[in-house]
Formats: sequence, structure tokens, C-alpha cells
Amino acid sequence: MTKKIIFLFFSLFLFLFSAGGFAQTKASYPFVPHEDLKLHVYYNLGPIWVYAGYADLISDTTTYNGVPAIHFVASGFSLKKYAFIFTMEDHYQAIVSQKGFKPLFYEKNTLEGGYYIHNIYNFHWDKHTVNVHTEATRHPAKDTILSLRKSIYDVLSATYYLRILNTDSIAIGDTIPVPLIVDGKKTTYYIVYAGKGEMKYKKDVIDCDVYKAVILNSTFFSDTDPLIVYVTTDKHRYPIYVEANIIVGSVKVFLLPYLEYKHRFKAPKHR
Repeated sequence: MTKKIIFLFFSLFLFLFSAGGFAQTKASYPFVPHEDLKLHVYYNLGPIWVYAGYADLISDTTTYNGVPAIHFVASGFSLKKYAFIFTMEDHYQAIVSQKGFKPLFYEKNTLEGGYYIHNIYNFHWDKHTVNVHTEATRHPAKDTILSLRKSIYDVLSATYYLRILNTDSIAIGDTIPVPLIVDGKKTTYYIVYAGKGEMKYKKDVIDCDVYKAVILNSTFFSDTDPLIVYVTTDKHRYPIYVEANIIVGSVKVFLLPYLEYKHRFKAPKHR
């Protein structure tokens, strides 16, 4: 259970973003030319809080094969005090074009409790193909080519896409399809735009856009309570808070120093 709680940080964001073709994005990116975000992951069971792990999200501008691009790097770690139970070290990176926000390259390199996964995607939009390399502890290395005919994202680039979504073109309750490549396979997830919300931190009230998703047929997530993510409505578009109810307890992710787990939050108010 603890291993799943630590790794859940990336799983939460997997289901909580949007895809191209449904809504327009903002003209500029809030995370360029450079951004460095730090998040803490907590497991909550009633009055009990457990600081389980942390994650770093870094973005920088770059040039990739002559194309102006953005380089995203995400890392997640379990705390050292849990090392006697398991060790988790996850690394993700993605490169997307600045024009059109199209994925160009993606790599997932994770080690969790001795289980290793390594995936690499190379997107060739001119050829309408994606070269996919997958390998894992229990699966031999495999190279495949997938067709690329419409907008599609890897997990990390999609995480950032949520932050540039123009919510002026979305109505409360709209369901948004999300085309993805996950571990070398095409799939689609869905999220719901829940409108504007507020989070109260100390004496400040932070205005946010709120997104929700219900994960069906899961042995870990609640199949009735939605996963929720708050993204600030200011120019930074920070993903300041993520929450998911699981079978026992809940998992919460906080962006430092903008939120801390010790403070209560004001319930979302749609406006």
C-alpha cells in the first residue's frame, strides 16, 4: 500500500488534464523560460497524516532537432525512512514544441521495489508515426511503431497541458477526452471541468480552476468519489493541490510553499 501511495502522485495527474482539439490553449506558457516546483505527497487516514514522499517538476526552454521546444523533467522519491520496506525512484522527461505544444520526445525511467520500467517515445509528426520502445523487469525490450493522425500526449506533457487550457471555452460539466500513450499503448481518459473554486490558505484565498475525474473499475481508487485537482487562475497556473479518495483513506499532494497540509481548505465554490 505504501508503495502505491508514493507513486500515486504521477497517477493523479495522469487523469487530470485536457487534450488538444477540444479547447483552445492560452497564447503564452506560464512555465517558461524556467520553472522549478516542489510538491509533498501525504497519505491521510482520518486524523492520521503520513508524509510519504516528494516530487520535483522542472521546465526549461530548449531546442530539439532544430525546433524551439520546452523540456520537462519530473522526479518522484520515497522517503529514506521507508527504504527498509521498499525504494522508489521515478524519473520522467518530455520535450514538446513551443508552437502547437506537440510532444516530440518522452522517457519514463522508474525503479519501484526492485521493479524496473523504461519507456522511450519519439514522435515524428511529419511522418505521422511514434517510435515506441518499452521494457520492464518482467517484459523483454520491445520496439513498435504507432500511427499518429491526431493530437495525442504522453503522461508528462499532458500534465502541463492542463495549465495552458483556456477555460473560457469550456462550460462547467463539460467532459474532456484525453488521448494518451501509456506504457506503449494508446488509450483515452476523461475529465470533467468543475468550474471555478477557492482554496483558503492561512489568511489568503486562492482562486482556482477545478478538474475532476472518477476512475472506474479500480482496485485502488474509490469508484464513486472523484479525483480532484486545483490549478490557480493567475498567470502562473500552478497545480497547487491534488486529492484522491482511495479504498482506505485518501492521498493529497501539495505544492510548496503555496500550500501546507496542516491547513484546512475552503470547499470549491462555483461562480
